[in-house]
Amino acid sequence: MLEYLLNNYFFFLYSLALVLCIIQYKYYFDSVLKYLPVLIGYTLINELLGLLIRDVDEIQLIYNQTYYNYNAIIFNIFDIIFFLYFFYIYKNTIRNKMVKNITTYGTIVFLISCIVNLFFQSFYVEPQSYAIIVGALLLLINAITYLIEICQPNQNSILKRNLLFWISIGIVIFYSIYPFSMYLVSFNFQLYHTYNFTWIHFASLGIFYTFIIIGLALMRKFKTITA
Repeated sequence: MLEYLLNNYFFFLYSLALVLCIIQYKYYFDSVLKYLPVLIGYTLINELLGLLIRDVDEIQLIYNQTYYNYNAIIFNIFDIIFFLYFFYIYKNTIRNKMVKNITTYGTIVFLISCIVNLFFQSFYVEPQSYAIIVGALLLLINAITYLIEICQPNQNSILKRNLLFWISIGIVIFYSIYPFSMYLVSFNFQLYHTYNFTWIHFASLGIFYTFIIIGLALMRKFKTITA
């Protein structure tokens, strides 16, 4: 039992992040981040459902003996919602007009890639690798742009109170790895298994949520700055 809990340690991180989201809500309830508790709560429920589908034979979404314990569909839906949420966040926080335009048109390209991906990979049993790559690239552009804009000299005391600063660092780390992990799962699982990309994936996920938790613990009033 202990080993099982340790192997799924990220549930503790999700739960802690959700509790802090609620406690600190007074600092961002009127900002562009106001739906963050909903996203974190959805993440926690989604991961729990994914775990149950994978490990409990009586719970399944695909009634096919070959794929009965596959949970890809719920994570494919989650990825779309997650990407769209943060595209919206950055569109309303970054000041660079060119990147704002890239985000607007990039969101359309991302949605098109989600549709095109359906013709190459099953939405029910496979990660949507091409859509993930497009979404991750756009998200990285946004997160890096935001970090560049706010990382000014002698602003350390302000930065550490900025929740989106910490989230953006986590995004840069996790989404630099996630597309490769999902691509290997789909097209070169032997390599994924040989180099233990499962560990790398979950380690980067743990780092991502650790940064979110740090940001929530240190944050003060979040103010959206737009051009």
